[in-house]
Amino acid sequence: MRFWGIEPKVALVAGPYALLAFYLNVQFGINLAFPVVGVPLLVAGLALWLLCYSQIVRVYEGGELLKKGCYSKVRHPIYSIWGFLILPGFSLSIGGFMLLLPLVYWLSVVGFIEDEEKALEERFGEEWIKYRKKTPRFIPKP
Repeated sequence: MRFWGIEPKVALVAGPYALLAFYLNVQFGINLAFPVVGVPLLVAGLALWLLCYSQIVRVYEGGELLKKGCYSKVRHPIYSIWGFLILPGFSLSIGGFMLLLPLVYWLSVVGFIEDEEKALEERFGEEWIKYRKKTPRFIPKP
């Protein structure tokens, strides 16, 4: 699996939906938006995404499995941040049909995540299996 994981596949599903949602919002003049909630989610999500992205970039080239930092809480923190903060924040800020974008995103992530996890198991073997057993996929344990 390449560095970007399943994100290109997810983008091929969520991207066209986002374009359709923009079009429908304009066509029907829908202005139902909640930027007071959306913008803070978007800003927090982008900050966390940058943190996790900087962590994975440093170890990816070395071929090691990252199990520290963001990756100590969930196996796929970048997907979680996009799905729980960035896209909902963006969707709430735009409103209308865009409000369904996080759902479209999660359906595609859940549909494709097995491919990525299979590739990680092939690459890291027993180390991945142990990590997978103790670390939740998307939502941190309380």
